[in-house]
Amino acid sequence: MEIKTLIVQNNAIIGNKKATFDNAYQLIESYINEKPDIIVFPEVWSVGWFCQIFPEQSEEIESSETINFLKTIAIESKSLVVGGSFIQKCEGFYKNTCPVISKTGKLVTTYDKMHLFSHKGSEENKYIKTGDKLKIINYKGTKIGLSICYDIRFPEIYREYSRNGVEVFVNMAAWSNKKLDHWNIMHRARAIENQCFMLVADQTGKISQNEYNLGHSMLINPWGDIEESLKEEESCLLCKFNTSKVKELRKNFPLIADRRDNNCNMFKIEEININE
Repeated sequence: MEIKTLIVQNNAIIGNKKATFDNAYQLIESYINEKPDIIVFPEVWSVGWFCQIFPEQSEEIESSETINFLKTIAIESKSLVVGGSFIQKCEGFYKNTCPVISKTGKLVTTYDKMHLFSHKGSEENKYIKTGDKLKIINYKGTKIGLSICYDIRFPEIYREYSRNGVEVFVNMAAWSNKKLDHWNIMHRARAIENQCFMLVADQTGKISQNEYNLGHSMLINPWGDIEESLKEEESCLLCKFNTSKVKELRKNFPLIADRRDNNCNMFKIEEININE
């Protein structure tokens, strides 16, 4: 199955959703007629990575401006939208939440970030509650596993995904430009270890006076090669990949079959079938 994917790499205007929506739409507009199967956004792409503003920029899921914008994109492009993340306001707490929107504009599921980055001046755990469930999207006969940014440092969740038949990982991030080597090495390693494609969407541009997002959104194949990537520019990456390569590699090099962890069940996991 060939899957056409549009990966969005934007620079959020900190705390200004309206301006960021307008800017993101300009980035995407020329690709809408391409009708990608999937569009992937970065982590907290509509408000930026600045933890102190998370409470004031939080949104209830039923009235979320970010979700409404993503629904518009999904309907116009007739694409499944993996919507990066927004700060979800819950009763007494917040979550860093990825909304998944069908091509008809329906919110089909959400994934809540499981590992919170609370180092080097960031205080995500001061504001955000951890998620507790992995999410698999079964779309066009392909199983897609969701993750957000810091999750990439914890290989056990990707192992759990591949044990459950996932062929494509998606990681949505707001990653510092000071950690390029870690960025490339870990994403390539997760693809190699699990014989999966990896789609990576990252923010780019300035966060604060001395802090910048990395960019370098990319498509990695199951052998760990970076097939296509962006640099630091604000842009979109339109790419295609064929999931038959996963099946072929797993057949010819049965790495997953040789594992000795088949009785490990570390996480709750939910699979969502999308037929629209």
